Amino acid sequence: MNKLKKTFIIAEVGVNHNGSLKKALSMIDALSKTGADAIKFQIANPEEVYSDDAFKANYQKQNDKSKTILEMSKNLQISRGDHYKLKERCKKRGILYSCSAFDLGSLIFLDKKLNIPFFKIPSGEINSIDMIEYIANTKKKIFLSTGMSTFEEIGKAVKRLKKFGNKKITLLHCVSSYPAKKEHINLNVLETIKKKFNLDVGYSDHTIGDEMCLAAVAMGSKVIEKHVTTSINQRGPDHNASMELKDFKSMVDKIRKLDIALGSYEKIFSKNELHIKKVARKSIVTNIALNKGTKIKRSDLKYKRPGTGISPLMINRIIGKKIKISLKKNRVLKYKHIK
Repeated sequence: MNKLKKTFIIAEVGVNHNGSLKKALSMIDALSKTGADAIKFQIANPEEVYSDDAFKANYQKQNDKSKTILEMSKNLQISRGDHYKLKERCKKRGILYSCSAFDLGSLIFLDKKLNIPFFKIPSGEINSIDMIEYIANTKKKIFLSTGMSTFEEIGKAVKRLKKFGNKKITLLHCVSSYPAKKEHINLNVLETIKKKFNLDVGYSDHTIGDEMCLAAVAMGSKVIEKHVTTSINQRGPDHNASMELKDFKSMVDKIRKLDIALGSYEKIFSKNELHIKKVARKSIVTNIALNKGTKIKRSDLKYKRPGTGISPLMINRIIGKKIKISLKKNRVLKYKHIK
């Protein structure tokens, strides 16, 4: 039996700490008890991310009171020094610290100073050549979100990421709406992405509830990323497209049950099923009493339960054989009974 391959689950805090180190640390404490594999934050130097022409998305206008997107981003950042504290708390709680960067300087900081275990490339950065090529030069695992991306754009990013031989890439299907509607999720594209790029696939979710994540796991996703919050009613751009902690724990539990149920790609039988096989399958059975030395005819035999004797599939090999001992009617025929 193949060793169980567990779905890699990322709890995406992002900026749902609202710029508070205290809140971020408390979320680590809570999320470390959910069974998730990693907690992910976000980091950016806003001046390096936004030009003077940058503007808010509609969902950001609705959920955040900052006048500009630059102001909003600044309000949501915690310092680089605080990210050291987040990593240390994650280590103490036995869960991986991870983080997405939105500018090259922040990406280098995460790699060189915090030694993040993998790179998660946000959907908005799939065409950021400077960051893609930096990541391509490393040997770390890469999770690439593909929201808003055409197959052509995905292909170009994958080609750049593989440029220096790193093939440890998982493509995350994603719909970049906050929240995303279920009718827009199009999970069947997971199979298309898997075949088209010959890479593992995962799913980064922005829907309400856990149904899409569970379906994605059942369809073969190796990675699940889900935004989490302490309350969906808070002010901030991402809270109302996130999942509250108690519901996240429930989702993780369901995914772990799915991991067990999905099992391996081999046909495996439990002891209980093998027992039922004996009970429910049929064997070749005597249709009449047969005396020792009798040459078996087809009319002498029937098929009945249990499946502890000779399979009906072997009937043609039994006909014409001689009985070694006398058998009563309606008894299971076994190889030891025939010459």
